[in-house]
Amino acid sequence: MVVGLSARTGWEKADGWEGELERRICLSSREDTVRGMFFNGTLDVLRTLGHQALVRRCLDESGEPYFLDFFNYPVRLHYRMVATALPALADAYGGSEEALRQLGRLVAHRFLRLGVGKVMLSLRPLSPRQLQSTLPMAYRTSVSFGEYAVRWMGPQSGRFTSRRDFMPYPFHEGVMQTSLELWGGRAVRVSGRQTGGLDSECDFWWQ
Repeated sequence: MVVGLSARTGWEKADGWEGELERRICLSSREDTVRGMFFNGTLDVLRTLGHQALVRRCLDESGEPYFLDFFNYPVRLHYRMVATALPALADAYGGSEEALRQLGRLVAHRFLRLGVGKVMLSLRPLSPRQLQSTLPMAYRTSVSFGEYAVRWMGPQSGRFTSRRDFMPYPFHEGVMQTSLELWGGRAVRVSGRQTGGLDSECDFWWQ
């Protein structure tokens, strides 16, 4: 699936992705955690879309009054929140896959405005080639699980791989899209796919 090449129209059922989220929840353990920025990114997009009642519902269901960006929370709690929000987000973005992609973009933006991410973005000169070291590092500081790597396929193209990661590939497409754009890539394209139970790849290109 290529990001940004054409607009998606019509309603894409959230059910398929909701089932995939549920499957991934069942594979997670108590030791699998994500930073609070993942939760706040989801709540931010709901607020932007005017879904205040859904924000309150997500917080009520989580049992947390708020989330600290760099505090660790169970990944299964994040999945529950995303599953709760997904139908409304799918309606707003023309499909659940695009909704997951937008969540990835928002989390990437949030990470790069704070702490370690802000330092990464302050590096000069900015270049998409910095992804090889900075993107896997960003993931490792944000989650307690997974293996991440960037491999170059050409002067302006590469492949991001994730192993035992609990977010579906559209989320990673959004992260890649935003990261490449913020690091100076133009006309960015990203195409992701699932390669195993919790594994995925995202090919990317820029000008």
